[in-house]
Amino acid sequence: MDNKAKLLRRLIAMVCVLVLLAATASLSLFRIQIVEGSTYRSASERRLTSTTPVPASRGEIVDRYGQPLTSNRSVFSLWLNYVYWDLEKQDETILSLAELVRASGAQPADALPITPAPPFEFTADPESRARTRLNDRLAEVQEELTKREGEDPPAGSGKAPAELNAYEVISHLRAYFGLDPKYSGEQARTILGVRAGMLWDTEFSRNNPYTFAEDVSLDLISQVKERHREFEGVDVAVSGIRQYNTTSAAHLLGYVGQIFREDWPAYKEKGYKMNAIVGKEGLEYTLEEYLRGVDGTRTVVTDLHGNILDELDSLPPQPGNHCVTTIDLGLQQAAEESLARTLESVEGAEGGAAVVLDVHSAEVLAMASYPTYDLAHYHQEFDKYKDDPRKPYTNRAIQETYAPGSTFKPLMAIAALESGTISQSFTQFCNRYYTYFDTQTFRCLGYHGRVGIVKAIEYSCNCFFYEVGRLLGGAQIEEWAAKFGLGQRTGIELQNEASGTIAGPTGRKLLQEKNAWLHDWLSADSVQAAIGQSDNTYTPLQLANYMAAVVNGGTVYRPTLLRSVKTYDYTDTVYEHEPEVMSQIDIDPENLDLVREGMKRVINEGTAARAFYDCTVQVGGKSGTAQVGKDELANGLFIAFAPFDDPEIAICVVGEKIDSGTKMAPVVADIVNAYFSREESQSELVSSEYTLLH
Repeated sequence: MDNKAKLLRRLIAMVCVLVLLAATASLSLFRIQIVEGSTYRSASERRLTSTTPVPASRGEIVDRYGQPLTSNRSVFSLWLNYVYWDLEKQDETILSLAELVRASGAQPADALPITPAPPFEFTADPESRARTRLNDRLAEVQEELTKREGEDPPAGSGKAPAELNAYEVISHLRAYFGLDPKYSGEQARTILGVRAGMLWDTEFSRNNPYTFAEDVSLDLISQVKERHREFEGVDVAVSGIRQYNTTSAAHLLGYVGQIFREDWPAYKEKGYKMNAIVGKEGLEYTLEEYLRGVDGTRTVVTDLHGNILDELDSLPPQPGNHCVTTIDLGLQQAAEESLARTLESVEGAEGGAAVVLDVHSAEVLAMASYPTYDLAHYHQEFDKYKDDPRKPYTNRAIQETYAPGSTFKPLMAIAALESGTISQSFTQFCNRYYTYFDTQTFRCLGYHGRVGIVKAIEYSCNCFFYEVGRLLGGAQIEEWAAKFGLGQRTGIELQNEASGTIAGPTGRKLLQEKNAWLHDWLSADSVQAAIGQSDNTYTPLQLANYMAAVVNGGTVYRPTLLRSVKTYDYTDTVYEHEPEVMSQIDIDPENLDLVREGMKRVINEGTAARAFYDCTVQVGGKSGTAQVGKDELANGLFIAFAPFDDPEIAICVVGEKIDSGTKMAPVVADIVNAYFSREESQSELVSSEYTLLH
């Protein structure tokens, strides 16, 4: 009985405690919600929680020795934060902030290719990228304006977007965005340039802040902070902008920029923000998956003015990976300088290219194209140079094709020997003219007498190779050219690579699909094809790679610009390139020796000997002169390899309308000397980057 009484007393005590606790909690809730409810409600309304993205820095692109080609520079930027942005007075805020930014020496972002003040004019050509994109958006603007009722139509209504003048575009946009008539033309232009970018380029929202100005000064930041009540929703962020550490390799590196609206769906699927910076051309584009970092997030509690009260959570950004290219920056610079110097010294020369490959891997050590451009000013100068007839934005090394001329002859010699069409002792008599079955006569540039393979290559005897072409026939010429990778895209990590055409019956049929006036392939066409004319057109990269295969014993590798990919801290390797064999050609070493001996004599005793007299190593090579038109100067080409006894590099240089391949020999000599002097100096290079990369 005593135990039951004790248990009852304990139960009553526990119930009393619970009742007391419940009463205390109820009183506290009553005080918070009822007595002091307005106070706490006001405080909560003044506290906002927002999550903003923290952009990740982009990975760097470096040369094979770790020298930076592109990197990032940290700058201060002004961002518009949607959470705190006052939409009601945004036009006034934009105008005030733009004036402040301009006064500091910076420029606000602007999405319109129109002059900043009346009388308005377009700043880009009708066919330019900026105008084309603007016209696409104006179509949407016009569609929206026609849906609205009771509004006065803006100037130019009824015209197609492409027909609107700049003043009419501004009128359309004023109506579309509902700008107050009080704003002058210049003020309206400033506001519209920003609002168009907020809508079209960024889709300004909670998840997409708008970058109002980049690379701003600390003085400007101080002024914005001092006037924070006026500039609510304007944040200061540290971001990275792309920095180019060299003026070389512009065609290889490419550039970055914001995602175009039309490309947004594809990037969205990959998890990009609309205002992300992505690669647009070159390695920046093709290596995007490696270079791209992973954005972080930052969640903070602020008051209505954006002042941070508390930081709840943050996820740090993960920088992108670093891409180690195969390029030797010193050699690249030497190739570009020599190419430019040589072409500029010849009246009428228009452009050219140079490619240097490692013969044992097809790693691209240098790839130059002339004329070139400065990546640091690409966006500002794009419309200025896009219509330049010299085509500075074209990478001639992979995007242009050329008749190989006599540089094709070593391949024809190998094809004839390996196919058993001729023997090693085969000779042909040259008296300057070659008669094809009494129907056609073809000319040689010299009177060479009876020549064999070695002398035919040394003297570049057309008569010898006319006969070789006749004996081989078009089908075999095609077959052997294809074995060496000619007339085919290599698959290098660059955009818009050209394929070219192999002269022969199959290639002629393909050409006839676009040029119906071309006659069917005739046996006489093989005569011209064998000296590198007819339908033969190849890229300088293909010719360099064919040269590499000739001297490495018959292995055709896939050319590459990417050596490896390292994590942002260089502690791990994400990707390591292994040489990829595209084809293996079985070639009798004795046949190769004959061909290479002929190429050695071209350098030592031929017309190009003067250019190589002071070369640091023995070189083998072959010049080529290819006709491009009846009344035009010929293109000049030169293929080479070095050192002769143990080849390391293969080279192809091309000069447009330079009249002779021999005139390109100094470029080859400069490249050879630069490579071997640089190779010696690089063996002594000791740096943190070098250690990390190797």
